[in-house]
Amino acid sequence: MSLLQLFFYITFLNWSIVSVLWFFSKKRNRLDYLEIYWPLGIFLLTWSIFFIESIFEDDYFNPRQLIVNILLTIWALRLFLYLYKRNFWHLGNPKFKFLGNLMGGSFSIKSYIFIFLGLGLIQTIVLIPVINLNFLPGPNKLNFLDLLGVSLFFTGFIIETKSDLVLKEYRSYKGNEFRLLKRGLWKFCRHPNYFGDIVLWWAIYILALNSPGGEWTFFGPLVLTLFFLRISIPYNEKNQLKTRPQYEDYVLTTNKLFPNLTMIQTSLLGGLHYLMPHKFFSFFAGHISKSKNPILKNLLIYIFCFLYKPNLEESERKYLREFISFNDFFTRRIKPEFRPINHSESKVISPVDGIITSYGEVELNNLIQAKSIDYSLKDLLGNDKIEDLFIEGFFITIYLAPYNYHRIHFPMNGIIKRTRYLEGDLYAVNNIARKTIPSLYTRNERALVHVESEGLSYCLVSVGAMMVGSIIPFWLKNKEYSKQEVISAWNEGPLSGSLNIKKGQEMGYFKMGSTVILLLSKKVKLNKNLLSESKTVKFGEDLATI
Repeated sequence: MSLLQLFFYITFLNWSIVSVLWFFSKKRNRLDYLEIYWPLGIFLLTWSIFFIESIFEDDYFNPRQLIVNILLTIWALRLFLYLYKRNFWHLGNPKFKFLGNLMGGSFSIKSYIFIFLGLGLIQTIVLIPVINLNFLPGPNKLNFLDLLGVSLFFTGFIIETKSDLVLKEYRSYKGNEFRLLKRGLWKFCRHPNYFGDIVLWWAIYILALNSPGGEWTFFGPLVLTLFFLRISIPYNEKNQLKTRPQYEDYVLTTNKLFPNLTMIQTSLLGGLHYLMPHKFFSFFAGHISKSKNPILKNLLIYIFCFLYKPNLEESERKYLREFISFNDFFTRRIKPEFRPINHSESKVISPVDGIITSYGEVELNNLIQAKSIDYSLKDLLGNDKIEDLFIEGFFITIYLAPYNYHRIHFPMNGIIKRTRYLEGDLYAVNNIARKTIPSLYTRNERALVHVESEGLSYCLVSVGAMMVGSIIPFWLKNKEYSKQEVISAWNEGPLSGSLNIKKGQEMGYFKMGSTVILLLSKKVKLNKNLLSESKTVKFGEDLATI
């Protein structure tokens, strides 16, 4: 039996199967079987090639044959189960409307020839590297090409699997029907699932290079790549542009198939955050920053002033010798005249000095951390009962840079209803961390204060970060407290005589830089003349109107 004969046998076998599939689909009037058969057909044909070649040619099995067949079995079964469980068959699905139009609205002979037999032929062509490798498997000893091929295969497999999982989660929310998916791998390119599929099929080609003539089987993965680029992706994007107006901007800012290497580089840098001993650094920084040794204290303050150039003209104390420790310097108070407050009962003011990193409406119980990264309101509040107050409300996230004033103030009059401290990690909250660490603010330690004000509810969430020793509430007096004492103070809350608070009153302070998230109930209107990402705000400036 020649290689060409084996190809024809496999093609004939596959056409026989898709002929049965056509009759079955026609009887049930269902087209989704066609999509399910793509991975199932690859599985059946892969092992058919293996057994036909062993029966008619040689019953000796090369380890490379088994490796390739097992790899494709893993891929095929995973994709088959994913497609089988996914409820994509309904009359309104544009994919099947499109196929129905190609078929002339019925299961005609034309549909049988051009769609079903066409699918069968494409499957066989894609499998040409597998056919060649099973027919002429090459040397028995595994080599570098085998290692490279297997490694690349699992890279593609992981990319495709992770992309599908994110897509499945995204589709599970009904409100996402007209929203863009820009989370996970979907922020690096518009079709990461197709990219992963292409990578793993080119990996199969690399394995086939071990077989004599294997280099000529490149048109197997090439046909699949062109099919995705010329048919699957254009059709998918045409439909996306019709149903999601914002998809046009997504097309302009995100690569089609190949991931954005710059964004990946940023993610890799962000990955270093996971390796750093955050709590040790924070403990060490907290220990030396409260030192009253004049030499160490002055050295730290001088270095900080040289690097960040804070505005000491606003401070109640201007001279460095007036501060007893670096903590005392860092948490310095400013003169009231430098932060005028609008005391109107209809205005919500900024609780801190800082930079607005994100803002908007709480949609589907999610807040925006950075472009393409969301996090859960429920997780942020630690499954607290107050979550319902802020669904469909608004949020404003403000990052406090090291040079900023680090005391936090209440943005409206009201009564404190709840305080709580949620323990967690202490990742940095800088720009790279925000763009690379999923659910950053829900991972980190944080303290929250829920306030009921006339006309609205609001919650201040103070997020800890690396080097942030503690988040100190106003009801703890000016002395050094242990970490456990601070946590207990937050969980117990202030005494009943201190529950009524005034706009502009101090809520607490960070011992180093971090982030504050202001949650507002839906009875407010954000001041869009002031709010914009990366814009600097100061404590006392208007943010929203009741």
